[in-house]
Amino acid sequence: MNKRVLFIVSQVLMYVFTFIYFFFTAVFFSLSMPIYWLFLVLGLISLFDGLALSSIKNKEVHKVIKYLTLGLSFVSPISLVLNILLLNKTIEEPEKGEEQPQPVKEKKPFIKKPSLWIAIGSLLLIFISSFSAQAFATSGFKVETTDFVITKAVTDEFNSVPINGVTNQIASDEASWSVSMYKPKNASESNKLPVVFIMPGFTRTKATMAQYAVEYSKRGAVCFIIDPGCQGATTYAGYYEDEMISSTVGANGLEYLIHYVYNNTEKFNFIDRNRIGAIGHSAGGGNVVTAASDYAGANYEQSVIKALYISGYIKSSAANKYSSLHCNAVNSYAYYDEGAYRYQTSSTALEVINLRFVNEVSGDAKTVDLNDLKYDFAYGDMSNGTYRMLHREPTNHAFQMYDSPSITNTIAFFKEALNFNTNLSNSSHTWFGKELSNGIALISAFTFVISLLTVLLSLPFLKMKGINEEGQPVLDIKEEKPEETEIKSMVPKAGSFASKAIFWGSMLLSAIIACLDFIPLARLSMDLFKDAANNVYTFYFPARMMNAVVLWAVVNGLIGLVIYFGTTLIENLIELIASKFQHREGHYDFSKFKVLKINWLDLIKALLFAVVLFFLFYGLVALNYALFHQDFRFMLISAAPLQKRYMVVWIMYLPLFFIFYISNSIRVNGSIAREGLKEWQVYLVSALANSIGLVFMLVINYSKFFIMGEVFYGYRGNPAGEVWLYINMVFALIPLMAILPILNRFIYKKSGNVYLGALLICMLFIMMSLSASVAYIPM
Repeated sequence: MNKRVLFIVSQVLMYVFTFIYFFFTAVFFSLSMPIYWLFLVLGLISLFDGLALSSIKNKEVHKVIKYLTLGLSFVSPISLVLNILLLNKTIEEPEKGEEQPQPVKEKKPFIKKPSLWIAIGSLLLIFISSFSAQAFATSGFKVETTDFVITKAVTDEFNSVPINGVTNQIASDEASWSVSMYKPKNASESNKLPVVFIMPGFTRTKATMAQYAVEYSKRGAVCFIIDPGCQGATTYAGYYEDEMISSTVGANGLEYLIHYVYNNTEKFNFIDRNRIGAIGHSAGGGNVVTAASDYAGANYEQSVIKALYISGYIKSSAANKYSSLHCNAVNSYAYYDEGAYRYQTSSTALEVINLRFVNEVSGDAKTVDLNDLKYDFAYGDMSNGTYRMLHREPTNHAFQMYDSPSITNTIAFFKEALNFNTNLSNSSHTWFGKELSNGIALISAFTFVISLLTVLLSLPFLKMKGINEEGQPVLDIKEEKPEETEIKSMVPKAGSFASKAIFWGSMLLSAIIACLDFIPLARLSMDLFKDAANNVYTFYFPARMMNAVVLWAVVNGLIGLVIYFGTTLIENLIELIASKFQHREGHYDFSKFKVLKINWLDLIKALLFAVVLFFLFYGLVALNYALFHQDFRFMLISAAPLQKRYMVVWIMYLPLFFIFYISNSIRVNGSIAREGLKEWQVYLVSALANSIGLVFMLVINYSKFFIMGEVFYGYRGNPAGEVWLYINMVFALIPLMAILPILNRFIYKKSGNVYLGALLICMLFIMMSLSASVAYIPM
């Protein structure tokens, strides 16, 4: 085999072992075992030995350095063998032919620009994939999907009439709850269909639970999904006689919806009021228990809710209502649910709650012993509302609602309990087709915006000064410099081991800090933003979960800028001191800072481009939703139609988040891209550097959870604050953080402007994150 190939294999293996050592560092760190220091040291040795190999393979170096590098290769045994064979050999550079002059790029007519046709193709793909998503969501257009709003006026008219002695009226004129309805087209007054109310959990919107509506409606059920209080398109609950109303009032709005639908016999004359079910995940599980208990009546015949499915919720506050339920019910708690660590006492443990769920049933005389508690086993009798079953699907809390076995279990239950008239298999799912189509629409929307930006930047009157006539960033063009032998400088040369060590060392340091400071900053956000942390309405940073992310973004953005400026300043300071001592002329290098240069006109252009393209992107979302009742999303990553309340929140958070986004753009284009890497390597390294810290945070958290059954990040601070839910946000953050530097680099290559990408992507990503979370803003 070619010696050069073997050398590359040896180097790649060093990096593979680097990852392995760092992985075990995270694992043992999560278990509080000091041996993690050993793996950290081995990982550092492996990383920097790999860098040394890349620096010496084509150069004559001192024997001491060569053999030191060889000796340190022990951390990767295969690399050690290869290095013994290779380091004493000369790796010859392939002969270079005479350089040929680069052909002058012919300017293509505007109509032939590839970016224009990519933009057009992406726009078409948005509508095609959204049409496909609608087809999957409506079972081939056999289901109608519509939205409506529950207001005080609506509840005053319909909810004042008691159901089982209960009335549920909204107290404030400002409050409203947003609802989506999935109605099979064959539903009518003469063909009444069963109903399932679907309740999302904390920080989730109705779109994140649409998969349940897709599967139930195609099996002949009418489905209603509601945005919980202060989430999605639902507003805050308001004030009554100057007293703040909790955002969770009315079981987070679910009871207002159930009461309204049940009593409005004229509008909803197509539903069978004797076949009503409800399902909720996480906090939504607690809400459906509350609603089923409040509307239980005296027996199964009177109970409004006949079938109840609780997913991912085992708090004792819900368990205390089990005995008042008069309906068939299932309790499902994922086998790897992170929240279980909280429930370890004799009265809160999962087994104790499940035992209560099975035994505390009105009309069921059977008592099940803890030792006899079974999963996937039917207790009681479905004909009188005493049926109980327990599930523990092999998934975790955040993804239980996207887990096919979990969804299959819900279908099986409601199919029997509500008598769905269908021959479809319980495991025959089409919801992922909708999800995949929505994901393609999301990618296409980003492609359209970036392609359109490329087209606009090519127009003479919109072109920025950072791009030359050949379409290259001016600052990327290498300047002619004297031969290296003529210059004596302490500033490391690009490609040297010192340069690589500083670069990769700073990348590693940034990743470690990003990994370790997220949860402490999440805990700090509870103290800095107390109202939001306590679900109190406020105009002062009201997005409770996003407050942790914004602190993390500010701190790590500033750290990135300090490293970017600091390393260059220190290198040049050392050169200044050395040149004074050696009585020679100093040779400094501040070229990395050139990317910051911009004129005011281009800065204004960048801001205008970002604003216009932001509203164009969300204009497409609105149009898409109006045409197909679909937004742009893939599971937890989404772009939903704009809401007035989130626009206010967005403006509030944007300046702070911009610190991180501009820091990323500067480091990608002013540092990573100047390390002599190929362009594809720049994209890869940037994506990894920006996301690897969060990946290892998950490794730390779940290593301890899988090994010891307890999450690493549970409670933090004094007084202790519950921080485990913040980890769930990381799942959606990782892909966004990986994509961010790629987009920043691409936009810079087209504009020569580090600010444009940061502005545009910051605007888009922050709105996407905010609108998929919770905001206690009084609007």
